[in-house]
Amino acid sequence: MTEEQFHFIVEEVIRRLARRMGEHRRNESIIAVFSGATVGLAEGIRQVRSILLDGFQVKLVFSRAAGLLFGEMVQKELGDFPNMGLLSPEKWLSSLEEAHAVAVPMLSLNTVSKLCLLIADDLVSNILLHALLMGKPVVMAKEGADPDGKGRRALGFHKGNAALKDAMRKRLKLLQDFGCILTGTENVANTVRSFAQHGGLTQNEQLSSLVSPSIVIRGQVATAGDVLSAHQKGAKLILGQAARMTPLARDLARQLGVDLITT
Repeated sequence: MTEEQFHFIVEEVIRRLARRMGEHRRNESIIAVFSGATVGLAEGIRQVRSILLDGFQVKLVFSRAAGLLFGEMVQKELGDFPNMGLLSPEKWLSSLEEAHAVAVPMLSLNTVSKLCLLIADDLVSNILLHALLMGKPVVMAKEGADPDGKGRRALGFHKGNAALKDAMRKRLKLLQDFGCILTGTENVANTVRSFAQHGGLTQNEQLSSLVSPSIVIRGQVATAGDVLSAHQKGAKLILGQAARMTPLARDLARQLGVDLITT
């Protein structure tokens, strides 16, 4: 059996199992936005598939460029999942209001630039900007717009001068300041899952007290869920001597501004 045949069989089994999944989260929806990035398509599809296998209802949205480049292919790859569909452009606002989070498995530099300028002149930028305005979690794979990313280097898009690269980094930082969660493509599904496990934590929650409580992790691994819980409570995360922290948790702590204290 070839590797290609093996992957085909595995995916077919997953598709058939997926028809029996999703009951426990059938009321929780995720909007998956594909912008016109050219980095990480295969992994981006895998991340959306993972979200579907978690039982979420997923509504796909494509920018005009993304729809022309790979929209048909993405729909074909995910089309057998019963909890997947296309977002209706006429109902984008109501769909966004119902959404648990917005995931962007492929982030283009064009989309980054629009958001930084608060431009919402198409469906994708409209959804992303208003998701932030509504305090929805917006999880983005940054590789497509990261001047230091391996994906852009592989495509030869890493030869711009220092000023250009610095402008790209500043735009990504501004998105973080706006409340976007920037992560690697391979971590999109896990990050969405972490928000789901903690009640749809948003970026705009206010501290309920002037006194900052603490969450202590002893002799175990601190996860992204622990970071989100600390953020929700306005707490510091204290790591005991034997405690470890996952890369995703450390990345989220930095982006959400959660204080980490190592004893």
